[in-house]
Amino acid sequence: MKQDSVFHGVELLLNYYLSLFMTKRFFAGGMLALLACVSLASCTTGGGEEVQYVKIGQNLCSFLAEGNQPLEIDVKASPAEWTVEMGASWVKAERTDDRTLTVTVDDNDTGAERSAVVTITAGQAVEEITVYQFPKEGVFARYRKLDMFGKRGAMSPNGRFVGGYAASVAPDDSWQYSPVITDLETGEVYEFGPYPEAIHFLTQTMCISDHGVLFIKDGYNGGTVAFDTEGNITEPRSPEGYKGKPTIEATSSDGKYWVGYANDDILSEGGLTRPLLWTDGIPAELPFPDKNFRNEDFRTGIMARGISANGKIIYGTSWENYDFGMLYWVNDGPTIEKPKWVGEDVRELDTLTVTLANGKEVERTYVNGIICQAWRTQVSPSGRWIAGRYRKEFDPETEQPITQENYAAFYNTETEKTIIVEDYGESTGQFATDDGIAFIGLGTMAVSDGRVYDLNTGTDLGTTAEWAYNTYGIVIPTGYINYVTADSSVALGTSAQGSAAGTSFIKWYIAPPLEKEK
Repeated sequence: MKQDSVFHGVELLLNYYLSLFMTKRFFAGGMLALLACVSLASCTTGGGEEVQYVKIGQNLCSFLAEGNQPLEIDVKASPAEWTVEMGASWVKAERTDDRTLTVTVDDNDTGAERSAVVTITAGQAVEEITVYQFPKEGVFARYRKLDMFGKRGAMSPNGRFVGGYAASVAPDDSWQYSPVITDLETGEVYEFGPYPEAIHFLTQTMCISDHGVLFIKDGYNGGTVAFDTEGNITEPRSPEGYKGKPTIEATSSDGKYWVGYANDDILSEGGLTRPLLWTDGIPAELPFPDKNFRNEDFRTGIMARGISANGKIIYGTSWENYDFGMLYWVNDGPTIEKPKWVGEDVRELDTLTVTLANGKEVERTYVNGIICQAWRTQVSPSGRWIAGRYRKEFDPETEQPITQENYAAFYNTETEKTIIVEDYGESTGQFATDDGIAFIGLGTMAVSDGRVYDLNTGTDLGTTAEWAYNTYGIVIPTGYINYVTADSSVALGTSAQGSAAGTSFIKWYIAPPLEKEK
């Protein structure tokens, strides 16, 4: 037997970084892939040298005291017939297929924190996974997935409620839907229905107020349906004369204001999608800007997408030719003025002559500016910061179109200044707290990871998981933050989740422990 020097160097490097992580104790209500951990060895056989290794997706994981779901850990090994050994009776680790180790734990009734080591062996290569578990009387923040809800869940602005719906099959093989509202302070769960699809064909959770009023989109009938904790059902209405039912996108904390949109007429007949504001349930149009994002006449319209918790700032999107131009209104009562473009200070337009594939020359307007798609939590609780994405379409110096560049951007509504963050390459501004802590999604498509950035100092604050550990003392899976309450006690995030059907994206939250858990 001999140790290959190259593989040995890799092992030493990984162990060095692992030692850095181990300077802190990591706990979680879920799991975190800290490193792609690998153990390497080699041996000489009659057929030459065979590299033996064990590579695992994570080597630290933690569980709550009770109510845990199985944790799957990816394993790559050579020889392929790897084995597993448990270091304690309360941990169960089973090889469920050639590439998967499934870890489960018994409920912890000991009254103390506990840990154990799971050992994976393939030939001469060995790798260990350290498993931690909280005691029942722990007072750590709770990490919970919202994967029980169809089309993701929603959180109220102050973090009091989360809500969504569950779908099931009725006896006649049709779909039926059950709205679900959970009180994060008391742990109480309100479930209603199930409602047959012919009555309420629920397709997407939109938002929920701090009073527990849950808004869900109705696919068959159009519009949005609202459910409260008493089981009352409300169908918001459009302004008088509108042809389309409204979609409610977001609500202020107290539920006084809702924002969304509806079609004033049939779109094919010249109608427009109009941004709407409901005040105590009464709808009214929000004013249009004079021109759309490309400084042209409107052809499709505008959608109001979100509102600050205090109801002061409303933002929306110019839904023209997939432009997604982002704008905002100051909600100062019945005399709301025309909106401004988010990031007016960095917005640039130029009409350029371009040659099409058929050789024809045409003039097109290009815009460098802030965009937003169907994102509902882009504004801080007080309305001070709006998060978005700075999209650059042309070079102002050469006056030539470029391959689009997209960077996280954050607009201060008080100073009317924009901060563009290019440190992470292609990225998206997801949210910023009132005091300027920004949350960034890495990439622009299928975003699954994030960073945290201080807008005041221009410094990186680490990954989403590192921020969660430093803020709440727990380990969470990789992902990005969508929203943080004004007091920072509750956070809403998104992570990618793999399955046999492919990758899906689920919402999760971090919240204080229930009173009965303290």
